[in-house]
Amino acid sequence: MSDAGTGRVWVGTANWSDHTRFYPRGTKASERLAYYATRLQVVEVNASFYRRIDPGVYAQWAQQTPEAFKFLVKAHRAVANRPRDPQLAAEYIKGQYEDVQPLREAGKYGGFLVQLGANIRPRLEMYDYLSRLREGLGEDPVAIEFRHPAWLQGEARVQTLKRLRALGMAAAFADEPRAVAAGLPEPVDELTMPSLAYYRFMGRDQAGDVSARERRALRADHVYTDAEIGELADLVAARHGPETASYVIFYNKKGPNRVEAAMRMAAELERRGCSAR
Repeated sequence: MSDAGTGRVWVGTANWSDHTRFYPRGTKASERLAYYATRLQVVEVNASFYRRIDPGVYAQWAQQTPEAFKFLVKAHRAVANRPRDPQLAAEYIKGQYEDVQPLREAGKYGGFLVQLGANIRPRLEMYDYLSRLREGLGEDPVAIEFRHPAWLQGEARVQTLKRLRALGMAAAFADEPRAVAAGLPEPVDELTMPSLAYYRFMGRDQAGDVSARERRALRADHVYTDAEIGELADLVAARHGPETASYVIFYNKKGPNRVEAAMRMAAELERRGCSAR
């Protein structure tokens, strides 16, 4: 079980192995996680979305990182994008719950991120599926990221947030200032689970009517300005409380953008009185 509710903010990135120009020359692939953990406090594991990770690998990662370091684990795509296959989803929910046990035992497990894909709409059976997720993941902290806008529109928004509160799940906050124009879900302003706040800052674009692929490329290239970092730090600080574990993850992918933005964010949060180091 994670120690959510400690009143701390953890700042990090999605993945650690592909941050070009961040690691000193000569750093071996097997040494990258340990080096990363000297600069940032948490990492979101994305490889788990594509394949199950052996518990022994999680145990090795736990050994390579400091005592206060945290891992967030992204749920497998069989859980997130194909939950309409109940048997397959149930198998992967059970498997992933069991696989991360080494992280729990090490006190380094922050919780699951379940990203429900753009093909998943807010139908009755999907609200029921959220309940099955909660049951299958036990007492683990769980954040849900919706990629179809209908979850957070009109009456469905009311139902969605009500269900998350009842189940003790956090609605992940994505940095989507152009959400409506881009056909993405509107950000959730309030916390649905007071003990957990989960942020995914994925870059920004100022483009007009462009394809989804072009938009992803623009966001990957984005370098957060000082003003934007300050704006997002204000958001995190305003929602953070003494009983909240806040996780701030950067996912603007190109080059060292992610780690540089994360380190700047940690410094800004320190200036606002939030423990982020």
